[in-house]
Amino acid sequence: MWFRHWDAWRRRRAESYLALSPEQRYRKHQWRQVATVITLPGVLLGTAGFAAAYGTGLFTKTPPAPSCAPTLVKAPSRHSFDLVVLNATGESGVATTVGRELKRRAFKVTDMSNAPEDLYIRDSGVIYYGTKTLQDALTVRNQLPSARLFFDGRTTNTVSLVVGSGFTKLVDPPARETPRPSQIKVNVYNTTYRAGLAKTVLGNLVARDFKPGKMGNDPDKVYLPSDVALIRYGPDGDLAAKRLAEHVAGAKLVKVDRPGLTLDLVLGNKWTDLVPFADVPPLPPLTKQAPETVALPCTTAKS
Repeated sequence: MWFRHWDAWRRRRAESYLALSPEQRYRKHQWRQVATVITLPGVLLGTAGFAAAYGTGLFTKTPPAPSCAPTLVKAPSRHSFDLVVLNATGESGVATTVGRELKRRAFKVTDMSNAPEDLYIRDSGVIYYGTKTLQDALTVRNQLPSARLFFDGRTTNTVSLVVGSGFTKLVDPPARETPRPSQIKVNVYNTTYRAGLAKTVLGNLVARDFKPGKMGNDPDKVYLPSDVALIRYGPDGDLAAKRLAEHVAGAKLVKVDRPGLTLDLVLGNKWTDLVPFADVPPLPPLTKQAPETVALPCTTAKS
């Protein structure tokens, strides 16, 4: 008889558990781990190196507001530390989307993948950092100001951004400036029967302050019997391509999958010469960008 009561109790328990939302299930599971968390307060998860037991912030208290003013310091270079982007939203592809955008903003993103399944984050994101990477974490938070910082004791030069279900978007980047010729590398490829044409054109572009790239026959082997030229560019090179097009009348712009500002100038059979330098729009004056800063949080109150 006792085993029938036991079996009925187990069924009711299972049904009540299945009726819970994913968040309620996770929190129920989390409370069962309190004893473990007390003795093992942090479990480092792979390269991300963050404590899953604290992922929701359930066991942390909101600190009182500091009475001192944060200190503004120059932010570290965005490429000086490794950034891991993990997806805890439950939607596929978020880590890749956010990671690629941060790469375009000059961050050194080394991994874009899903967070552990039992990590549930309702915030826009949590930024995990260690003993060496507080300022790096603050630099990441400049892109997602609503994200929480969490110190997990890691000693590596790595910061982990875990994107939560409250995420909508990163802050809008400042308006991009069209790069100057000295910032643009140009490969010149010849599809015509005129020997030495690529070398001549590349030399003329270098004289106009463009950076020299490769030259020779087009590696893609396109044939342009009725075109002046093609300018091939990647997702980051759209403004660079427009700058080069100021020097090449009649060129067609073709977007391809490549990083950076390197362009291909592919010469067709209708090629004659570059636009006379006097007819090229003058470059705008240089604008000095203010250095990026981060606000170091208060550690002690003023007396």
